[in-house]
Amino acid sequence: MNEEQAQVLSRGTNCAVVQLPGRAFPGIHVQGDTFAALLTQLADAARLLRQDRDHRGALDDLDHAVREVEGLLSFYQATLSERGIRRPY
Repeated sequence: MNEEQAQVLSRGTNCAVVQLPGRAFPGIHVQGDTFAALLTQLADAARLLRQDRDHRGALDDLDHAVREVEGLLSFYQATLSERGIRRPY
């Protein structure tokens, strides 16, 4: 195991913005259960849309997943802004 210390720039409910040693930009650490749930939503929606393009539940799952990712990105961007760090994109 490689023991390195990451600097935690900000903590959210299910995620944190962290700066790893040697990296130019911070990253987002997402709790494993949150990440797994997000992947499940996306995979289920993709499967349902392949089976039936008019499946409303799949679109609801996708909308929820998009909102989750938007929230993560917004938290990331706010943390970078507060720290005076430019965005990598």
